[in-house]
Amino acid sequence: MTGSETTDPGLKRRRALLSGVSVAAVAGLASYAAAQASRVDEVDAPVPIAFAGRGGGAVAQGSPAPDFSVPGLDGTGVRLSSYAGQPVWINVWASWCPPCRAELPDIAALHRELGGPAGRAPFALMLVSVGEAADDVRKFVERTRFPLPVLVDTDYRITESYRVSGLPSHFFVGADGTLRDFAIGGLKPRAMRTRVERLISTSPS
Repeated sequence: MTGSETTDPGLKRRRALLSGVSVAAVAGLASYAAAQASRVDEVDAPVPIAFAGRGGGAVAQGSPAPDFSVPGLDGTGVRLSSYAGQPVWINVWASWCPPCRAELPDIAALHRELGGPAGRAPFALMLVSVGEAADDVRKFVERTRFPLPVLVDTDYRITESYRVSGLPSHFFVGADGTLRDFAIGGLKPRAMRTRVERLISTSPS
């Protein structure tokens, strides 16, 4: 092990995160993978993480989406409930996660395409980075010139309320505030489009 490895706090956080994956989390991911076997062309395998939630079960499709508030890179808090009456796509990711990075260009492209010339997409997009310092995320955004604003959940609040056990995770919330769909793992472009278009079509205009 080199000296840079032992002094890199980001590396230590990632190793601690991965080494802390619970048996329940791994079992849950295995069950999910089995259920998705027939849809292998739609979803890439997630990177397991250990969620900090205590008690309660997974967020169920059709149930109210738990409200949460996390800051953007400018420090301004953004709350899910502030988008009441509008469908919301929540993407939970991290800059060190390969499948998360791989799908970001597709997310940006779809958001840009559906937004049309005016740049107003018919849904809100919440890109929530978990477990990372704001400075680290900011450097990633600047280096990659990622065109969409991101939110930073350094305390894993969303992983507790949404029982996130793998990255990336996607949650699609209807305009009525209910969870319409979700996916654990990276979405392929076609699957991404299908879920977003279904979310928009089932929400009142």
